[in-house]
Amino acid sequence: MNNIYSAGDYIFHDLSCQNKTNLSYNIADVRFKVEDKKVTKASNIQSIELKPELLLFDHPAFNKHYHNIFVFKKMSFPGNKVFHIELSEKQISGRVVALQISYQDVLDADIVPLN
Repeated sequence: MNNIYSAGDYIFHDLSCQNKTNLSYNIADVRFKVEDKKVTKASNIQSIELKPELLLFDHPAFNKHYHNIFVFKKMSFPGNKVFHIELSEKQISGRVVALQISYQDVLDADIVPLN
């Protein structure tokens, strides 16, 4: 996560990823969820999937570097939940990159002035 910005009723997630292998990374899906921070055994997990309103680029694959900005409507969630980002690959190997962002990080987003 490079940074989180807010402007009006929107939150911008600036995300980048680096591939250190010589194999290209074919993106199957980028998923965003709000889910429980801690999961105990034999418990129900509450997970809500979110779709971005906009995205800057629609990259099907990348070789070394991936960079994109995802735009969401303003959201709030309790402190016992995290914003989970998952970048998954199409290939059989199924490489997955996952990142969890706390609500405090969303609250501390940099403000982009609308003037």
